[in-house]
Amino acid sequence: MTTNTTYFNFSTLRADFFGGLSGAVAVLPQTIGLSVLLFTALGLDASSGAMAGLIGAIILLLVSGFMGATIGMISAPNGPVTILLAGLAADLVSDYTPHEMLIIIGAVLFLTGIFQIIFGLLRGGEIIKLIPFPVVASMITAIGILMMGSQVKQLMPSEAIDGWQRYIPLLVALITVISIFLFKKLFPRLPSILMGLLAGIIFYSALTLSMTNTPSDWVIGTLPALDLSAISQRFDGIDINQLPWELIFFSSLALTVLVTIDCLLTALVADAQTSKRHNTRNELVAQGGAQMLIGLVGGVGGGGTKGSTLANIMAGGRRWSPVFAALLIIIMIVFGRELGSFLPLSALSGVIIFIGLNMINLNILLWLKDKYTRIDAVNAIMVIMVTLFFDVTKAVGLGMVFAVITFIRRSMQRSLIRRETNVSEYPSPRKRNEKHRKILEEQGDKALLIELQGNLYFAKTDKLYGIIMEKLKERQVIILHFRRVTAIDMSGMVLLMQLVEAAKKNGTKVVFTHLHKRLGFGKKMKKAFSLIEKHKKYKKKSITKIFHSTAHALEYAEEKILKNELKSKEYRVSLSVDFEGNDLFKAISEEEVSFLKKISERKDYKRKDIILAEGDESASLYLVTNGFVEQRLYNGPISFKVLAKYSPGTYFGELTFFNKEKISTRFVAQGKTALYKLKRSDIEHESTQVGNKCFADLLLAIGGQLSKRSRNMILEIKRLEAL
Repeated sequence: MTTNTTYFNFSTLRADFFGGLSGAVAVLPQTIGLSVLLFTALGLDASSGAMAGLIGAIILLLVSGFMGATIGMISAPNGPVTILLAGLAADLVSDYTPHEMLIIIGAVLFLTGIFQIIFGLLRGGEIIKLIPFPVVASMITAIGILMMGSQVKQLMPSEAIDGWQRYIPLLVALITVISIFLFKKLFPRLPSILMGLLAGIIFYSALTLSMTNTPSDWVIGTLPALDLSAISQRFDGIDINQLPWELIFFSSLALTVLVTIDCLLTALVADAQTSKRHNTRNELVAQGGAQMLIGLVGGVGGGGTKGSTLANIMAGGRRWSPVFAALLIIIMIVFGRELGSFLPLSALSGVIIFIGLNMINLNILLWLKDKYTRIDAVNAIMVIMVTLFFDVTKAVGLGMVFAVITFIRRSMQRSLIRRETNVSEYPSPRKRNEKHRKILEEQGDKALLIELQGNLYFAKTDKLYGIIMEKLKERQVIILHFRRVTAIDMSGMVLLMQLVEAAKKNGTKVVFTHLHKRLGFGKKMKKAFSLIEKHKKYKKKSITKIFHSTAHALEYAEEKILKNELKSKEYRVSLSVDFEGNDLFKAISEEEVSFLKKISERKDYKRKDIILAEGDESASLYLVTNGFVEQRLYNGPISFKVLAKYSPGTYFGELTFFNKEKISTRFVAQGKTALYKLKRSDIEHESTQVGNKCFADLLLAIGGQLSKRSRNMILEIKRLEAL
């Protein structure tokens, strides 16, 4: 996480001042409007609500501004906080006095601050990311709807006034909303909310100019003077034990989730504009500390505000602009208390309605059209309904439960099998002689490789059990590949053992490969199998064969097919094959073969002898007559991958035979190995008619083999692309 550097020079401070001025101007209408909404829900006067909101904005701006965890972010009372607190007030207002309700709201904000600090210190910002987007989108949408609904009473026609003038609040709110939209579209550089509010004030003044007596509840009124002694007096006569602490606790948790999400989203908006990276930990700690302080002094809590943040950044505000915004609001409180007398509540209602409209995510309805997102739409609509008719806390819990159930359902529907292939389509790296290759091409379907994926817990393993049981017919070997399996539970392992036993009765051998330690049972998977089910037959030997590489598992399957098909010792590919029996000479005459044997050189190797090493130059063919040769690609001193394994009757070195170049892999003898080395220079040296024709026929034979190998590689690439 990058560290934000503080700069003290005139140019940056001037930019921060004008940025703070723009941020303060943009945030004031929202702050006052939402705070008035909350306090009127508590049964208190609008001017007290406006002052509480301004106090909350000052504290948030100062604390987060001095911390500097997110460059350019403006914090103040916002929709998610206000609506949750207003909903809480609606539930309790009949049981508690307005004075007690203020203490309850303060307690919720204080606990929210504690939870935010804990979240920040424990890197809880990462946990918040686990909340599914449909739940977040639906919560914000529901809050937007609640914000608009909360203004209906404020805009109802006044019964004390006759004629068209009784509709003035409704008309002013409508003009305010329209003005904000127009300014946002036509003059994007101007603070649209402020300009819309000014338009509402002017329109209100024009409409009420001819009225002798306007209702006092149409305007905020004079802001109360700051009285610091009132902070401590708030607790006089309050029995702390009688407060609904259970409801306060869970409301604080719900508010923590909402305000943290909103804060981090605003921080991302700021980062995108400033090209900086916010410090999530410090930001949550700062916001939490501010919420605690706001709860103690009786202000209105909040968090990051996107519109004000953008206004601040576009005006040049960066490091110290939130502090300047707080100072400007303090100046307004000290010297502009009378401004509330000219501020109509209906214009603020228009601001709140605009904010609520912007919070509604209409894409939720579009999700219903697509079958892949329909379940998310159902989840979102359900959360909205619960929020509207019950409360946000229940909606968040229900949305999370529904999201978990949906995730489990989708994971159940996802196929456990990533790919199926047989050994004729996907042979082992062992290069076999032509006779064995033909058998494996014809009988390759008797060995099946099944690549698994996902989590093998009980329900899914049971489904896999049924699928594999259907594939046992006429199969000698089934290889289960676990590289892409993320976890197996104990029930899943028991079912796998039962599958092995059931397949054995059918005459099919089930083997495992790539049972990696991250599956949850450590490195010793064989021991894990035997420990899960205590049975005599598992004590001396493993329930099944477990291979560490796919190549060895495929080789084992091929051996099973060859043994069953040949039914003699001939299946042992380690049996010697003489020079004339090499695959390379199938299309070459006996005279030419004799000629090549005459000019070739026989070589014998012991186990682990290096035939060719990286960097060696070679222009020779190597014909294996006994033993095996591994072609290895090393990625360290001792770590390597086997690219091919050459059996008697096969050959290698054809690429460098055509173009003499350095070897990039290593060829190592496995056991006692014998081969013939056929140099290209020796063949070219012979200018006889037999020699020239032999060279041409040899090149055609190698070319034919390479062409066939290329076709197989293309088929394998096509199969991989189809996954």
